[in-house]
Amino acid sequence: MTLRIEDPAQLRRWEMPLLTRSEEIVEPVIAMPTAEELEAIERAAHEEGFQRGHAEGLQAGRASGIAAVHEEAQRLRDLIDHLSRPLADLDAEVERTLVALTIEVARRLVDEQLQLDPTLTANTVHQAIASLAQPPREARVHLHPADAALLAEHLPAPADVSVWRVVPDKQLQRGDCRLLTDSAQVDALLDTRQSGVARALLGDGE
Repeated sequence: MTLRIEDPAQLRRWEMPLLTRSEEIVEPVIAMPTAEELEAIERAAHEEGFQRGHAEGLQAGRASGIAAVHEEAQRLRDLIDHLSRPLADLDAEVERTLVALTIEVARRLVDEQLQLDPTLTANTVHQAIASLAQPPREARVHLHPADAALLAEHLPAPADVSVWRVVPDKQLQRGDCRLLTDSAQVDALLDTRQSGVARALLGDGE
């Protein structure tokens, strides 16, 4: 491109203007906060954050706490339900144990009573005879040897029995009685009687 000048006299020399102090570019000075101001700002921010977090934490904590309570309650219900099922079996086992213990205590009491009064076995013999449908003509009474020795002379034969014998039997224990007649046999054993008591207590009777 060609510049055309109509009047050369109008041309003037261009010179770079001088920069004075007032024309110098002055950058703004930013004042830095002091240590006290920084501490105050930090404290205010911490307080604001704490308050906000506290409020949010309370809400979240409350929801979390309620959920935890429900969870623990459900866990307890499950545990109780789990324990309640074998509890019935446990109750039955405890009941059987108590009955067995009661029978054992009764057995020891009977043994002590027999030591003090052996004639108690005579009552068992009379009950065995009374349980028969009709009086026997012949009867053999099997007793423990100690009971047989004591009752041989003190256990008279019933009036309707023509043959009456007291037989020592080592297989029997004190207080036992086995009655053998010409038509029947009656086992009046302590174990049998106690088993009947146990079945009655446990409700197992047929």
